[in-house]
Amino acid sequence: MKAGFSPERLARTLALMVPAILFLGLAGCSSSEEYSEDLTYPMRADLIVDKAPEALPTNPDPPGQLDESIALLSTLKGATTYDPAKLPLAQRQQLNKALEDLFGRPAKPKVAMPQEVDDSLQGGVAAAEAAVQELKLDEPTLAAGSKLYRRHCLHCHGVAGDGRGPTGPWVNPHPRDYRQGLFKFISAASKVRPRREDLIRTLRHGIESTSMPAFNLLKEEELEQLASYVIHLSLRGNLEYFTLKTLLSTGESGLKNEDLGYHVNYWFFAYLKQWKEAQKVFTPPEYPYKDGDQAALAASITRGFQLFSQNQTDIPLPDGTKAKGAGCIGCHWDYGRQVPFRYDAWGTLVRPANLTTGVYRGGRRPIDLYWRIMVGIDPAAMPASKLEDLKPEQAWDLVNFLQALPYPRMLPDEVRQKIYNVAPTSHQLAER
Repeated sequence: MKAGFSPERLARTLALMVPAILFLGLAGCSSSEEYSEDLTYPMRADLIVDKAPEALPTNPDPPGQLDESIALLSTLKGATTYDPAKLPLAQRQQLNKALEDLFGRPAKPKVAMPQEVDDSLQGGVAAAEAAVQELKLDEPTLAAGSKLYRRHCLHCHGVAGDGRGPTGPWVNPHPRDYRQGLFKFISAASKVRPRREDLIRTLRHGIESTSMPAFNLLKEEELEQLASYVIHLSLRGNLEYFTLKTLLSTGESGLKNEDLGYHVNYWFFAYLKQWKEAQKVFTPPEYPYKDGDQAALAASITRGFQLFSQNQTDIPLPDGTKAKGAGCIGCHWDYGRQVPFRYDAWGTLVRPANLTTGVYRGGRRPIDLYWRIMVGIDPAAMPASKLEDLKPEQAWDLVNFLQALPYPRMLPDEVRQKIYNVAPTSHQLAER
C-alpha cells in the first residue's frame, strides 16, 4: 500500500473541493460582511405563476433548472402566468424607484413611510409606523439582519429573498421564495402571514428533511435581526409581486403611471397591517385527556383515525353527537405512502407528507401538529380546518393519531391492522 494520493483519489478529492470553493465564493463569504452601497435589489425577471396547470406533474424539476421548469408552466393547460419582461420600461422604472424609496438597498435596508400620501391614505400612516415598531423593522435592526443574511442565507435564498441564490436551484425542495408574502408553517390566528415567532422557530430548529439548517448557535438577538430582515424582504417582494401581476393582468386598461404611486402606497399600508395582525397566535384549547389514561388515549387515536380516513361517514363522539370525517386521506393517499406531486403557490412541486415516517417539516410537537390541522398550509393547498366543521377536541384526536401513526405498536389493534396489515403478536395478546 503506497502512501499519498492515487490519481483516482486525487480526482475524487478535487471533484469535492472545487464545488465547495465555488460555493463559498458565490455565497459571498469574504473578509467583508457588508453589501456594496451601489448594489440594488434586482428587478424581478422570473415568471409570475398566478394559477397552476390543471394536470398534476409527474416528476420533480431537474437539478439547476428551477426557472426553466417554471417557464414551461405557461405552455400547460389551465395555467395563468405573467412575464415581468413584458412590462413597459417606464412603469418598471417607476416601480423600482418606489420600491427603493420605501425599502432602500441591501446595504441600507429600511421600511420608510411614503413621502407623498393621498388624503384617503393619511389614516394609515400612524398604523403603519406602529407596525414598523412592533415588527422591529427599524433601520439598525435591519442593517444587522442584512449582514447576518448575507453571511448565512444569501447563498440559498438570494439577494432579494427569491430562493434563487447560487445553491437555490440545485437543492430540493427549493429554498423559500419570500416575495409573495407566503410561508408554510405558521401559527397566526389570521392564517395569512407568519408570526415573528414562526420565523424564529424555523431559524432556530431548521426544517427537517430539507436543506434548511438549524441556526440554534446564533444568539437570540441575531435570530430576531434575521427575522426582521426576512419580513423586510417579504414586504418588498410582495409589493413588487402584486403590482407586477396587477399591471400585467390588466393590460392596456391597467394602471397608468400617475396611478402607480397610489397603488404602491395603498398596498404598502395593507401589507404592513396584515403582518401586524398576524402576530396574534392561534391558541389551542386545553388538551382534553389526562396523562397516563391509556384507554382514553386509545379511544382518541381511533377517533383520529376515523376522522383522517373518512369524508362523509358519521363518526360517534364521546358526548353522544356525531361528526363528519376530516377527509385527510383525500390528499394523503395511503397515509402519504402513495401520493403524487402537485404544484404549490410558487409554481414549484410539492408532495403531501408521508405521515408514516414521523417526519414533520413544520415541527413534531403536539402544538405544531394542531396548528397544521387548524391553520393549514395554504401555499401547499392544505386547507385550514373550519371550527364549525372540526371541533377542537377532534383536532386533538387527529394529533394523537398522527403522533402514533409512525409507530405501529402504539396504535389500537384494529387501526394497526387497517393501516399496516399487522395483527397483534402473541406477546402483545399475553400482556392483556
